[in-house]
Amino acid sequence: MKNRLAGAVLAVAALAAPLAVVAPTTASAAAAACSSPGWGPYDPGYSYTVSGKTSPLRTGPNADCGVRKNMPASTEFSIDCQYVNGSGNLWYHGNVYTAGRTYSGWMYSGNLGGIHESNHAWC
Repeated sequence: MKNRLAGAVLAVAALAAPLAVVAPTTASAAAAACSSPGWGPYDPGYSYTVSGKTSPLRTGPNADCGVRKNMPASTEFSIDCQYVNGSGNLWYHGNVYTAGRTYSGWMYSGNLGGIHESNHAWC
């Protein structure tokens, strides 16, 4: 009986060992991914969200950051500055005016069409 119990304990420990190695994403890791440099109205440029889909305006320059609002296709996006995140992706900080309200946040460059009247200022 003791050998069966010891064997069962070892089997459970062996199955649990790989689970102990995988650490869940912590809130501080997610916050770090969503941190960004300061921004200002350094760039007078603008663009429009791509047609045919909604585009998320995010709280930070990373796909893991929260969504402030999903913007409809062809919504004008006023650019403040541009930033390349730790993954090498180009993001723009700016403002969107829709449904009588202004939203400020980050838009992934792949969700924008051509950039107009921009001086390509960095954040």
